[in-house]
Amino acid sequence: MRTTLMVVLACHFLAAFTVLGVPLYLPRLLTSFGIAENSLWAGVLFSLPAVMTALSAAWWGRFADRYGRRLSLQRALVGLTLAFILAGLSSSLPMLIIALALQGVAGGTLAAANGYLSLHMRGEALAKALNWTQFSARLALVSAPPLIGIILMVFSQVGQRLWLGLALLPLIGLVLSLLLPADTIPAVNTRKRASTSGKTTLYSLWAMQWLFNFAMVVTFPYFLPYAGHWLHQEVVIGVLYSWPHLIYLLLLPVWHRLKGAGWFFVPGTLLIAVAALWHTVLDSPASLLAARTLLGVGILLAYSGANQMLSESLSRDNAGKQFGQMDAAGKWAGVAAGVCAGWLAAHFSLQAPYLASAVAAIGAVFIFITSTVRGSTYVSISRRS
Repeated sequence: MRTTLMVVLACHFLAAFTVLGVPLYLPRLLTSFGIAENSLWAGVLFSLPAVMTALSAAWWGRFADRYGRRLSLQRALVGLTLAFILAGLSSSLPMLIIALALQGVAGGTLAAANGYLSLHMRGEALAKALNWTQFSARLALVSAPPLIGIILMVFSQVGQRLWLGLALLPLIGLVLSLLLPADTIPAVNTRKRASTSGKTTLYSLWAMQWLFNFAMVVTFPYFLPYAGHWLHQEVVIGVLYSWPHLIYLLLLPVWHRLKGAGWFFVPGTLLIAVAALWHTVLDSPASLLAARTLLGVGILLAYSGANQMLSESLSRDNAGKQFGQMDAAGKWAGVAAGVCAGWLAAHFSLQAPYLASAVAAIGAVFIFITSTVRGSTYVSISRRS
């Protein structure tokens, strides 16, 4: 089982590295098409893959339940490979738009990886596996931008051919996926209706996932000008930007020695709210580092609780669809957060997105307290104790 998890994590990391490494440098890559770095096209194309993934994620989840979750993971890796090859060979902006749309439509590697893991793990083991897929995503988020930056610095003429080189990574993931055992569950009727209470729980999880992702992402787009008030070195700002994700990477192996519990979502999300509010009043690099550290601990706790709740609420027959819905919730939250951050920063201040983050985080806690998720979490705790 450990080997299966490691192969899935490798596949996901290779895909995430390609997807998360390029967006930061997209404005520069667009100059190959005669588009200025500050063009509106940069923002539009930045959001396009996420929008297309959000639109298609639930459909691909149903595909995974019906035709196989290993096949769905391989489908996502093939889609990313073809999308990056097309982007690298694009001779015009319309072709690049098609390539980025294909990246979004054929992507969804996180949901596909999680759906496959749900075949082999249940309960706390699955929750910890979901935490590890978040680990691989954050590892890619931390490592991809600087490594790709070095490539662009050393090979300054690489231009859009960068996409061609990165296409090798999901292709390697596809080869690795051949090592995974085939799906072991028999064909099921994916149209079987869920109970009303089960649907209510999933709707609550969907809403909490949306608010949780919104609370995180809305503070990302304008961190550079926000931190520039105290810090004048972009390298230091970059480190502080990534610091919460580094905290997650450093603490998760230690955290996994403890038993998971869904209620961890509450203190984790409250810490995110406190950290966000702290960002609105702090006035020194030391306090900024402390607030970013608090944010990282909050992300760790909140993800741990959210994944525990999700693993305990999954239907084994429809896990692909449910992971697809959760992935879509996260993507739509990211798109909404980007738009909201831009509007707030333009009309109010660079601190305003942090207020929006705190409100969203508190809203997620409110849904937990008032929904059936809380009851099912307590039932799970009592069963294990």
